[in-house]
Amino acid sequence: MKILKVFFALTLGLVSSCAVTEFDLDREVYERQIKQVRLGMSFDEFQNLFPQRISRGAIKSNVGTIAAYEVAYAYYSFAATGVERRNTITGTERVVTWFFFANDRLIKTGEVDAWPTEAELNVAR
Repeated sequence: MKILKVFFALTLGLVSSCAVTEFDLDREVYERQIKQVRLGMSFDEFQNLFPQRISRGAIKSNVGTIAAYEVAYAYYSFAATGVERRNTITGTERVVTWFFFANDRLIKTGEVDAWPTEAELNVAR
């Protein structure tokens, strides 16, 4: 019985870590909107493209405050495609991109927690 409880808890944890959220876009919408993103764009322009973005925090740096925002999309895939966030039970894959802003301008896009390096910040000045 104890093994069954542990298995259930692990399965629940796996499913919830890959869960689609109410903020996730359809894949087609994301792909259409991401084509309009460019380095240097203002936060207002970004916000107009992705009003459902999620704030992921901010850090202080030598160029000021760096703010991070997340945008994600989810889609169903019959076979695994190598996406890190895959719900193996439902076949839903979730792709997450972070956007980093300094002085109200986009300076970097990347993976989760891929904060800009000192070299990237110096280029952004």
